[in-house]
Amino acid sequence: MNISIAPNPSLVDEPVKISFSGLHPRQNVKVTLSRITRSSAHTFYLSSYAEFIADDYGRIDLSRQSPIDGTFKGIDPMGLFWSLKIQHVQSEDNTKSVGQVLEPQHFTLTVESSGQLISTSSLNRFWLNNDIVRNPIREEGLVATYFFNNDGIARPGVIVVGGSEGGLNEYMAALFASHGFSTLALAYFGIEHLPKRAAEIPLEYIQTAIKWMESRPEVIPNWLGIHGTSKGGELALLSGAYFNKIKAVVCLSGLALSFAGIVPWSVAKTLPPSWTYENKPIPYATPENPVDVALECLRMFNSGEGRPFVKWYEELASDPEVVKRSAIPVERIQGPVLFISGQDDGDVSRFTRIGVDRLAEYDHPYEVIHLDYPGGTHAIGIPFLRVTIPGQDAKLIADASEDSWNRTKEFLQRNFRNTTA
Repeated sequence: MNISIAPNPSLVDEPVKISFSGLHPRQNVKVTLSRITRSSAHTFYLSSYAEFIADDYGRIDLSRQSPIDGTFKGIDPMGLFWSLKIQHVQSEDNTKSVGQVLEPQHFTLTVESSGQLISTSSLNRFWLNNDIVRNPIREEGLVATYFFNNDGIARPGVIVVGGSEGGLNEYMAALFASHGFSTLALAYFGIEHLPKRAAEIPLEYIQTAIKWMESRPEVIPNWLGIHGTSKGGELALLSGAYFNKIKAVVCLSGLALSFAGIVPWSVAKTLPPSWTYENKPIPYATPENPVDVALECLRMFNSGEGRPFVKWYEELASDPEVVKRSAIPVERIQGPVLFISGQDDGDVSRFTRIGVDRLAEYDHPYEVIHLDYPGGTHAIGIPFLRVTIPGQDAKLIADASEDSWNRTKEFLQRNFRNTTA
């Protein structure tokens, strides 16, 4: 039999077409996809599977056929990827082999029939194209990684900021660069000399990043986009509102309110701001710490009970006057805005809608899009990655990631063209 995988190798966000030929008519086969990943102390063995019946010509095409059994249901050419599950965890010291940034994904595809192995093939998926340069940046106080094409042609620039995990997350910026942008993956806390926590972050730091991008010959002048995820969505909206050099904003699973800094739940009387500008706190929800709720959220978190973060943000935004004061002035953004949220992600959809409604109230003269996905969660993001949210409909999350990612790339490319035409 023959296995066809195209393209192979591929980018992580690139769909692949998998098909088989040379089987017996109506032959029952089991297709398994497996991969090994490692942390410093553990090795994880992942796999997914699907069983198919070959057609009358001995062919199986994952883009046209539904499995009769497996880790996913329905016709889905990428179902084997997002439905990967941990089958075994082994404790071992991997400190010498772990640490490669943007480590490629290596998969093994096996085909069995009646318990007998028929064929095996390999798949390799990468975070960036071969012509993309990865350049760590430690200049002017910035902690970042810059991605650009080595062909000498200037491209639209995008600053990419992550969420409350902190540190430097390069994955999304690497993929954007592979799709025609010059990108800056920008850390803003939790690494090196930057603030240790997501609190009291000066917006001037973003201003420095903007000026740095403007100085780069690989970035087309007079247009910059910014993409923020989760807490970084707040930062992206604020950056667009405060700095008119930003011409397009993407807020993924972020909030259109400025919330308090992320600090441990405690009996402290006050909460710090997340953001400052000109040494003054940007109005936020809320300076007063609701101690009783903080302690209850801490108890819930420690016991694994309920959704403590949902409870926390609902409390911080429980006073309409506080919400009004802490709403990000998105109407000041000098360009289009794309909001992405999941309807099963706590109050994210509701807090996103505040920004959407505010832009409508001010008759924002640029494009405003709100993609709000039924069944979507905080896991919406780069497509075809393993969906790991227990108790949720993984298919809905996978579909939301694929659709929103494609529409994000198209949004940035289209609005760059519209602005510079």
